[in-house]
Amino acid sequence: MNSSKFLIADDSDAKIMMLEGIIKKAQFPAEILIAKTTEEADKLISENTDIAFAFVDYEIPSALGPAIITHLKEVNPKAHIALVSSSNSEKYQNNAAEAGAEKYICTSFESDDVEHRLLELLKEWEAAY
Repeated sequence: MNSSKFLIADDSDAKIMMLEGIIKKAQFPAEILIAKTTEEADKLISENTDIAFAFVDYEIPSALGPAIITHLKEVNPKAHIALVSSSNSEKYQNNAAEAGAEKYICTSFESDDVEHRLLELLKEWEAAY
C-alpha cells in the first residue's frame, strides 16, 4: 500500500494523541492530517481530495461530525471513515452511518478494548486499500 492521507477530526488533544499513537503503532502508511473544527476539516478535505481514511468525532465544533463525513464522501466516495466518539449514542451511530461512516467506535470503553478495535479496523482498511 502506498502512503496515503488520514484525517483525524477531533477537538480533544488527548484523543488526537491517542488516535495518532494507534495509527503509528499499527505502522499504517499514511500522512496524518489534524482538524479541530468542522471548518478546519472542510479546508483540509478541499485541499487534499485524496484523503483515503478518517477518524471523525461526532461533537466537533461547529457543524458536527456527520457534516465532515458527508463532505469527505462527496470529495472521495471510496474514503474509509469511522466515527470515533466518547458517546455510545444510537442516534450518533445512525447519523454517522447515514452520512457514510462504515464503523463506529466508542472511546469510553476500556482503553485496551478501544485500542484493539481501532487496530483491527486499521488492519481491515489496509487490506482493503
